[in-house]
Amino acid sequence: MDNLPLVSITIPSYNSEKMITFCLEGAVKQTYSNIEILVSDSHSTDGTRDIAASYHARVILCEGKLLAARYLGYQESKGPYIVFVDTDQILEPTAIERAVSLMNDYDMLVFETQSYNTEWFIPKLHGASKQIINARFGKPGAFDPTRGPFLPRFFKREILEKAFAAIPQELIPGTIHPDHAIIYYESYKVSQRVGGLRNAMYDIEPDWRKLWKTNFRYGASLRSIKKSYYGNLLLRKMEFGPRFGRPIVSGLQTLLLAGIIKVIQRMGIISVSARNSRFQYS
Repeated sequence: MDNLPLVSITIPSYNSEKMITFCLEGAVKQTYSNIEILVSDSHSTDGTRDIAASYHARVILCEGKLLAARYLGYQESKGPYIVFVDTDQILEPTAIERAVSLMNDYDMLVFETQSYNTEWFIPKLHGASKQIINARFGKPGAFDPTRGPFLPRFFKREILEKAFAAIPQELIPGTIHPDHAIIYYESYKVSQRVGGLRNAMYDIEPDWRKLWKTNFRYGASLRSIKKSYYGNLLLRKMEFGPRFGRPIVSGLQTLLLAGIIKVIQRMGIISVSARNSRFQYS
């Protein structure tokens, strides 16, 4: 173990007790032995922190939103390599070992992601979307932070250090979405040495309730981002939308999912606008 570089797996969390066990199981079952697990928790009111502690993860309390949680995980981590994992994601057992073996050639790695569950309607739409997106994995432009649908998960520490230093500090505490895309945008300005790792991760796809809750919250946070330096990142997936919708059924399912998400996020934006108007005239 002493000869292996430490890999820091950072996981932002908030009220994630239903999923974080799957995520942590994937982390502790890695074939790579020298890892640390950090859970940056935004004051969960359920059993999230207790579950994390039972897996010997280091739990850190975060006072901000998602971007702040990722930043805190980076700050508290000790490894030269840092992995971003969400509570609804499961690492493939050999993912970290394979990723480390590639890092002489790259500064960041995109993890190809498959759907963990596709039994019901919304998860099935997500599975179809991943089929369409993964068909572009590694193709020209696919890893471009302003045009492609992919985001790196595995970073060299020095890349994140420069990326976080470039992000306006006033945006970090309150930004929920697109937090990861902002980090990648600044990382890509530091280095374009971005590689890909096939079959690296699984997503636990949301049900209707989770889809609504997550994207309404994302939408509510988009208003401030649209007015910022990073507004262009909100258009980042458009180039890879209907242009490569094959097979046709999967393409239609992908478009349907995109439409549903757009409507929910739009409602989140409207809710914030309405609330701000009430405050303005009260």
